[in-house]
Amino acid sequence: MIIGFIGSGKVGFSLGKYFSTKGITLSGYYSKSFKDAKEASKFTNSKAYETINDLAKDSSMIFITTPDDSIHEVWQKLLICNLDNKIICHTSGSLTSSIFLNINNSNAFAYSIHPIFAFSDKYSSYKKLQSAYFSIEGPESHISQLKDFFTFLGNKCFVINKDNKVLYHLASVTVSNLVLSLINTGCSYLSQCGLNEDDALEALLPLIQNNIDNIKSNGFITALTGPIDRNDIGTVNLHMKTIPKADVDLYKNLSLKLLALSEKKHKDKDYTKLKKYLSVKGDY
Repeated sequence: MIIGFIGSGKVGFSLGKYFSTKGITLSGYYSKSFKDAKEASKFTNSKAYETINDLAKDSSMIFITTPDDSIHEVWQKLLICNLDNKIICHTSGSLTSSIFLNINNSNAFAYSIHPIFAFSDKYSSYKKLQSAYFSIEGPESHISQLKDFFTFLGNKCFVINKDNKVLYHLASVTVSNLVLSLINTGCSYLSQCGLNEDDALEALLPLIQNNIDNIKSNGFITALTGPIDRNDIGTVNLHMKTIPKADVDLYKNLSLKLLALSEKKHKDKDYTKLKKYLSVKGDY
């Protein structure tokens, strides 16, 4: 398998470097900017291409690692190439392989392959890719080959139905991007107590990390702590009187979800009053 990349951003850089460190042969990179393609090719010890057609000729598998909005445009350019028996895939979390319209006419095979991973830096993110899961969506014909590929890399992977792709992406965004927003909100509350933003984050990071470690070691239910878990309606009442109005619904919705977990953990506790309190609409 010889892999080529269209797109020289963080994802293309990182995947290419990671694959190369595992002994996978890369053809190289094509990008809107030849300078970017050269930079990526130098980083991965591969070739920079001036045309999509030349990259396609030299590749048995092509990863489209452009922004989602550019995938269709790239595919239209690839369609005029000889794609016989080639695997064409994109790395979008939300789009499916269906974006590759008329692929059956090209004798190629379309897949969506998405790493569940946050690419923060194109020169260093590849070092942490070993722990990433990859999702695969596409026709059955090459699923076994792709699963073997990720097994060879040492990564876990799973196959997902295209009908569930957006829900799958929502899962990733919820635990990644939305969690960042939630952490930032918590830091803003601590900043209002007199700490600057950096100190607020530094103070809260051990709590955040310990919580993640507990979830990893013991699961969600065992990791539960705090006023919802304790059925402490008094503390929740104080929170509700203090929280900015814009965040009230967020607090209530998240607390009700925690309460559902708490009920599973403490089957002997009666959370009826707390649940009713959190379900009340309007100001407190």
